[in-house]
Amino acid sequence: MTAASTSPNTPAGAGKTERTVTGATIRLDGVVKQYKGTDAPAVEKLDLQLDAGDIVAFVGPSGCGKTTTLKMINRLIEPTQGRIYIGDRDVTGENPDKLRQSIGYVIQSGGLFPHWSVSKNIGALPRVLGWDKKKIADRTEYLLDLVGLDAATFADRLPKDMSGGQQQRVGVARALAADPPVLLMDEPFGAVDPITRVRLQDSLIAIQHELGKTIAIVTHDFEEATKLGDKVCIFSEGGHVEQFAAPEEILANPATPFVEEFVGSGATLAHLTLSRVKDVNHNPVLTARVGQSSTEVINQARAEGHTWVVVVNEDGTPRAWPSLDELKTKDAVSDYVDRRLPTVAQSATLNDALDSMLAASQGGVLVTDGRGAVKGALTIAVVMDVIRGQLADARSDEAQTSYANYQDGSGEPADPTSAS
Repeated sequence: MTAASTSPNTPAGAGKTERTVTGATIRLDGVVKQYKGTDAPAVEKLDLQLDAGDIVAFVGPSGCGKTTTLKMINRLIEPTQGRIYIGDRDVTGENPDKLRQSIGYVIQSGGLFPHWSVSKNIGALPRVLGWDKKKIADRTEYLLDLVGLDAATFADRLPKDMSGGQQQRVGVARALAADPPVLLMDEPFGAVDPITRVRLQDSLIAIQHELGKTIAIVTHDFEEATKLGDKVCIFSEGGHVEQFAAPEEILANPATPFVEEFVGSGATLAHLTLSRVKDVNHNPVLTARVGQSSTEVINQARAEGHTWVVVVNEDGTPRAWPSLDELKTKDAVSDYVDRRLPTVAQSATLNDALDSMLAASQGGVLVTDGRGAVKGALTIAVVMDVIRGQLADARSDEAQTSYANYQDGSGEPADPTSAS
């Protein structure tokens, strides 16, 4: 375990303020993986450094070596050549079982023990490490709160009694149980529906901002990679690194034709994944609690210019957003829970916000913090204004590039009004 340090590095979606980093640098030095009976290596002489406290997304086509690279870090797959360092430790020759006890690992669908309760699943490694019962119980309660699950409700549940998204949250909690400096995630959100996936991504960003681990995540989804990654590593066949850079740099300046083709024609709209809800204006909301006088709430709302309010729980998480006309029908604020209530975290992308609005057939979405408490509302008009601005900027850039090519004889100038 590395000592906590302070760094200006921030995870995707976090502010530019200093934060505590408890992660360790991961360095791969000339790492090769050659399977027996194959002519070409799966990974050929890979040199790569993941800085402490960063999320690094591994992305690329099937069979490019991204998962093999991830599994070599914790030696689920043994490298054929080369050295792997975590912090100052050369872990290439360490006992692999001991090594894995110091690295968190999350797979698709959580990988939970089906006949163990949530608390027993989370406490599995701490028990092996000899932690006492109180320390394990305290850690379990903290981690369940961190991943957005109520300990009183979920601690004794079996995985079969939980949704896929809830199981995946428990999987993340279990991986963090022994407070490892490094977290490896292999397609962790690939088996859940799109809305749950967005919420899990936002949870990971919030968790990372609080804990400052070093996270390597394999994904097949370039949009997910640009949302989560401080840096994105694009692999081609043989574990060759085509580009390793911040998402903004990859989108603006693809390093090779392979990267340009991999990013694809959607690169312009992919810039929406770099625009966060927290970075655009959102409207203030008036909150109310169950049982409050409807008349008092309505009067306050009208005085502040609101036509609806947000009913919240004790922890500030939203239950419903009734109109003032709906509030009039009862003397006190109802305990109704709207299961289709559209919410996005402040770390969510504008793509996420737009998807949530469309899925709920609403013209707006509630904005929440890392723990789910309401912070405001975002309207579709604001999102569309940003999209129009980004498309206009992209057209301008394309026109300038085309004109520059025309001047040096390499192409014809494009009509900027025809860009799509």
